[in-house]
Amino acid sequence: MKYHWVWPLDMRVRCILLCLVLLSTSLAGCLSDDDDHGEDSHPFNGMTYDHASAAPGFTLTDQHGDAISLSDFEGKVVVVAFTYTHCPDVCLAIEANLNFIDGEMSDESNLVLLSISIDPARDTPSHLLEWTTARGYDWTHLTSLNHSELTEVWDAYHLLVDSDHINSDHSEHNEESNMSHQVAILYPDNSSALLDGHHDMLPDENATGWNLTESTMAMHNYSLNYSVHETHGHSVTGINGVESPSDWSWWWSLYLWNETNASWEFSEDKGIDEVMMMHDTNHIAWAASNANISHLPMPEGAMDGDHDSHGDDGMEDEGEGEHEDEMYLVGHNTVTFIIDKDGNKRVVYTGSDWSTSDFMADLDYLLTE
Repeated sequence: MKYHWVWPLDMRVRCILLCLVLLSTSLAGCLSDDDDHGEDSHPFNGMTYDHASAAPGFTLTDQHGDAISLSDFEGKVVVVAFTYTHCPDVCLAIEANLNFIDGEMSDESNLVLLSISIDPARDTPSHLLEWTTARGYDWTHLTSLNHSELTEVWDAYHLLVDSDHINSDHSEHNEESNMSHQVAILYPDNSSALLDGHHDMLPDENATGWNLTESTMAMHNYSLNYSVHETHGHSVTGINGVESPSDWSWWWSLYLWNETNASWEFSEDKGIDEVMMMHDTNHIAWAASNANISHLPMPEGAMDGDHDSHGDDGMEDEGEGEHEDEMYLVGHNTVTFIIDKDGNKRVVYTGSDWSTSDFMADLDYLLTE
């Protein structure tokens, strides 16, 4: 004899109700996924991704020679900007924006700023260190001695790097940005040195001879000792270990390059803080007062008038700017990503004319999301 188990009516009702609850819960889960992506419907100021996508990982070298990976910053909001140091305009604006943000949001322990070079040939770790130190930028700047590693990063972030534009930017867009400055040194024993400086390591406005002296010495790892007088400003007392004696038997004298006469002239009426670069001179010299000034080296190219690296006519390439509105073209234009705490690309800014307050508002949201 066979027996059939029959559930009581109330148990069958309970089972049906349970199934309905489970079904409705699963449907709610599907809908919530869409709603989760709807978080991007938050009114971000930058362009948002319809569906947040995982930010490609990378391991590159920073300005101190250390290996840095994106995965090092798990659980943090990460800003990834693609720039390069020889860019005369857009990238400098991006870097200035990031510097402002870095200062304003310095107390945000969960915020990380990264600048990745798109010009590895010139943006070596040592150059990045000199460049960031001179400008007071203390966030991480990344490059690679293996250029293919950077190419992989560009490809992963869907960047089209305009290498031809990068290689010509320093000679066509801003004559001042790559103006050649040099600092000559003449020691008491008549030995000498001629050090290259860079205009882009000077303040954007009112760059002085002291700015050139200090940045150039730092670039070449020359020690520099000096005193500061209330009235006369900075005075050099020692260069690379050669100190002026306390008995004043000799001292370091300032000379300015006179382009018209193609000669060095002793600066009688101006201290180093009063010398305005590109107005008073393009090059300066520090000479021991007891040395033979005829041994003071002339700036390179001084006799043929080749004082800077800009082109013959300074004209821009035809069609420049025609790609500026393309989202991922970097060269003259560039792109800056904001990656959320889950490692997803959420917001992107292109160009350099974005507002730092808008950018920080987007960061604030993602930091507290």
